[in-house]
Amino acid sequence: MRKRFARLAAALIAVMLFASACAFAEGTISTTVLMRVSRMTQNAVVNAGEDLSIEVGIDGVTPAQYQWYFNDVPIDGANQRVYNIVNAQPQHTGVYRLDAFDENGSMLISMDVVARVLEDEVPQAGDGSVPVAFAFAGIAACGALLAVLLKRRSMA
Repeated sequence: MRKRFARLAAALIAVMLFASACAFAEGTISTTVLMRVSRMTQNAVVNAGEDLSIEVGIDGVTPAQYQWYFNDVPIDGANQRVYNIVNAQPQHTGVYRLDAFDENGSMLISMDVVARVLEDEVPQAGDGSVPVAFAFAGIAACGALLAVLLKRRSMA
């Protein structure tokens, strides 16, 4: 009994999955194109003067048209899946959005990417160095705290 129920449930699930991927109309079967974002620039952080490249890859469908926006304003001529900024500056910091459309002008997908361009240099991964001024300030603060603690201890 359980095996029969399991087979019936599996068959029902298979039919539902097939029906959700297909539409029946006038004796023909049309399938829905499934798509996914295969590659997307995550929040991007670069140093001022470096090049910034933002991209979104879409699998399963090839959009007919792309449009990039910067802080909700369309960017003239930015109509590819990759948007590049050469010699990025702090004023390029903000939210970039890519809208992708099909051949009928219907929106397929809209993706946001936050980009930051820093005036101060971003340390490389694994760079544990600290600027000298911070190091000396930290040593001085520790010395002052130690002096206060020793003074309290000698008073007690």
